[in-house]
Amino acid sequence: MSLKERIKLVHRLNYSKEEVIKHTANKAVAEMVEHMDKEAISNTFDRFAQQHPQCGYGLTGACCAFCSYGPCRVTEKTLYSVCGKDVDLIVAGNALRRLASGMAAHGAHAREVFIALKAAAEGSAPIPIKCPEKGVAVARALGIETEGKTIEAICGEIADIFIDDLQRSLPKRHETLHALAPKERAELWERLGIIPISAYHECFEVNNLTSHGTDSDFESHMQAFLRTVLAYAITTVTSTSLATDIVYGLPRRSKLNVNLGSIVPDGCVNIGINGHAPMVAFAICDIVGTPKIMEKVKRAGADTIRLYGMCCTGGEFIERDLNIPLVAMASSAEMAVATGAFDAIVVDQQDVLPGMMHVARQFHTRVITTSPSGRKEGAIVLELDYYLKNLDKIYELAEEILDIAIDNYRNRESKKVHVPNIRAKVELGFSVEEVMKLFNGSMPDKKIHGLAALLKAGKIRGIVNFGSCGNVRGAVFERNQIIIAKQLIKNDVLVTAHGCSGMGLLFAGLAHPDASVLCGTGLREVVQAKDIPPVLHVGACTDSTRASQIMAYTANAAAQPNPAMPFAMVAADPAAEKTMGARYAFVLNGIETYSCVQDNTLASDRFIDYVSNRLRTIVGAAMNWNPDPYRTSEDILCMLDEKRAALGWPVRDYTIGTKEEIEDKIPDTVEIGRSICTII
Repeated sequence: MSLKERIKLVHRLNYSKEEVIKHTANKAVAEMVEHMDKEAISNTFDRFAQQHPQCGYGLTGACCAFCSYGPCRVTEKTLYSVCGKDVDLIVAGNALRRLASGMAAHGAHAREVFIALKAAAEGSAPIPIKCPEKGVAVARALGIETEGKTIEAICGEIADIFIDDLQRSLPKRHETLHALAPKERAELWERLGIIPISAYHECFEVNNLTSHGTDSDFESHMQAFLRTVLAYAITTVTSTSLATDIVYGLPRRSKLNVNLGSIVPDGCVNIGINGHAPMVAFAICDIVGTPKIMEKVKRAGADTIRLYGMCCTGGEFIERDLNIPLVAMASSAEMAVATGAFDAIVVDQQDVLPGMMHVARQFHTRVITTSPSGRKEGAIVLELDYYLKNLDKIYELAEEILDIAIDNYRNRESKKVHVPNIRAKVELGFSVEEVMKLFNGSMPDKKIHGLAALLKAGKIRGIVNFGSCGNVRGAVFERNQIIIAKQLIKNDVLVTAHGCSGMGLLFAGLAHPDASVLCGTGLREVVQAKDIPPVLHVGACTDSTRASQIMAYTANAAAQPNPAMPFAMVAADPAAEKTMGARYAFVLNGIETYSCVQDNTLASDRFIDYVSNRLRTIVGAAMNWNPDPYRTSEDILCMLDEKRAALGWPVRDYTIGTKEEIEDKIPDTVEIGRSICTII
């Protein structure tokens, strides 16, 4: 296929706003897009349409703009950039920098969590340690002596190890990686020479390696790519998830309503919390229901006050039984703001799209930024300063933010409020510890015996994790992951989910026991007996850690390495740079990974061959791409059965549901009306 044909292919996969309204699985989003049209409020889908046709060279990765010789594009006629790069090197360099950017984003999140853990340990900020038991378990995994030590001392040592692995320049043993990765994987990575020095160093080295006239060897680029993926996976994801659980508590089982219909339109001060960094968000959560705050709410003329989660902060909240509904993912947050019901939107860093400010200006809504890394033009700045000198004042900062929202409640114009009457019931809180309890697991030996037994017996065909974003390019919004998830549970595949992709499955009602009606007979028997959903939501984007641990512990119980097991990862619609690291982290862990939206790498056959074929021989898994979610579903099921057959486990036929069966059959968990808008 020529480059021009590939460009045409990518353009052909883009959908119009009208198609999104008609076909998106999230009818609350469809309603809000139509409402914003009527009110002449621009949104993400409008701006996407205005970009058509998108630059084909950028879409396929055949454009280099690293230096001022360029930008250069490589075509069938022009084979090299001004400096002499071919298309393979350009694509690999673009991918490397995108990966490093995503790691820097999650690394900034990680740094804040590690500093919170250290501050809690030292008592330098009023941050409580809410799960000391997790602290002790993590310390033991890291080889820290716990006998006779206070939990504060233990957590201080954990923080020091995590921070060192995040930032050091001097090469040394990567403590976190060797303590937390499966032994078989760590030994393989050692042999491949891809153990990172630290996240900071690999980010530094990627930008050095791809800088003007430095590295021009494709294989060297790809080795750096794999090393950076590992730094991302271990330091900015695994460590972050564990530290967050220690400081802010383990997930707890709960039932909740989600989606835009969970917003209380009248008599309630409404505050959206959007972003990733937890320090200010959880401080607000800790004080929002206190008598002092409630007195201010009453004086403002409101009956109550409520927080709502958006993006990954929302994922952190809903897992911990805090009575905070999730109402939007990153790509749909503008629709939440356009309800006109929010008195304040509190944001920090990452995945807070700048278009939110355009929407907020149409209403009384105040946007408040809390991170110097995530300021917005025209927003109120109330932040932890760049040097975190005011960390000890975090609760005063939280109260000041709440005061602004409460005072602004008086300015809300009821005639401008439009809240879709659409929400779904979900059941949440599936930590690794909870899954172990449900399926006869044992933490000391890191085995989940019950899941392994169900896989061997064929009651569960496989385990597939869903993560990544919701993309407005190359897909009808939230459609792909829902089609694939429904096809999988129909064929007895147990699903775990996290991040924005996981939110799409929540909004579709798949993370509730009622969705068992959509399951195959084997999975239905399991989830009904356990009274759990067929989709186990495990948290925010960094909580892919929980999904990978569930898989690894199940593989341990089956006495098999990850690559031999019937496991997969689905990132149906990746968008943010971070998703590149997330997807390839599963690949390096030996788990086949699938997407419907391709990275901007289609121009290079060599790159595609490396990640889709060669990696399978190197690490036991690879990246798979197909824009058709039905074909992707079939590919996954076929792969799971091949793994099962190789293990000598029973294999039976799978069935791919038709469009009418899959897209038009929504489980009966959507509630219309506003009478139920608190925990059920």
